[in-house]
Amino acid sequence: MNRLVVSGTGQVYKNLALEEALLRELKEGQCGLYLWVNDPSVILGNNQCAYLECSPGLCRSRKITVARRRSGGGAVYHDRGNLNFTFFYWPGQAGEEEFRELARSAIEALAGRPVRSSGNDFLIDGKKISGMAGYEEDGRRLLHGTVLVNADMEAMSQALTVSAGKLRSNGVDSVRKRVANLTEFAPGISVSQVREKMARSFSETWGPVETVRFREEDMPGDFLAYAAADWIYGESPDCEMVMEAASGAGIYQLVFRVEGERISEARLYSDAEARENHSGFERELAGAVYEETQLKERLERYVSALAAAGSESGNPQGGRRV
Repeated sequence: MNRLVVSGTGQVYKNLALEEALLRELKEGQCGLYLWVNDPSVILGNNQCAYLECSPGLCRSRKITVARRRSGGGAVYHDRGNLNFTFFYWPGQAGEEEFRELARSAIEALAGRPVRSSGNDFLIDGKKISGMAGYEEDGRRLLHGTVLVNADMEAMSQALTVSAGKLRSNGVDSVRKRVANLTEFAPGISVSQVREKMARSFSETWGPVETVRFREEDMPGDFLAYAAADWIYGESPDCEMVMEAASGAGIYQLVFRVEGERISEARLYSDAEARENHSGFERELAGAVYEETQLKERLERYVSALAAAGSESGNPQGGRRV
């Protein structure tokens, strides 16, 4: 019998672990739908550099959990205003295209507006209200996505904003698109209404179904693997970044490489006229855990100290070109 699974927790690591377990347990010829909602989270694609997609320090300060999923694609923001869905199936036995159409039709019926499919996205009036990604394991496949119902758009924008500049990365950058909530087109609609509509449509198409509701205490015990820093940050492809600071001594650019969650190497450049040796500062940074706010403060202190030293030596501009 096909399964309809509803999660009872908002903890993203537990929800991702349950998703993986459900895929692994999918029986031959069976398909399933998993419906879940997360507390505020940023979920990175499998191939992305965490530091190029969000500011971990800002996320921590605002109690936004950073997680990494196993599928590719771009970083997304989840909160209690999103409904997440996962369709499990065996290729050749259940149709991904049929499920895509099921989801599109369900959203369209609730929105009361035409919903257009564009690649892995659903759009209303050119605005993205849903995006999908997927992967295969041991012959089984999953397609998962999220529907923006009444998400906090301001929190989303802040969570997915990176203040440190980007130079190069071997990862995959998220493509920023115009997004919208369903409530923009259907005021008053709720996550529970969308969940009920998708569950009903799934049951009508692939029924009869067994409905399973997972409580917090029922969640898989191996969710800690998703919470591990090595998985979230250690899986980040090496990325090279730049951070700037300015003082009377000049404009300084710190170019540094992040591997996993640590700075592997750093070089400091400037337009200062005076000869400066930054090798000590660069060595101190190598091996340090990368945290954007702390690194910015450390760089500014160092640059301020250079300017002060220049003033004491009788050069009020600290050697800066004029």
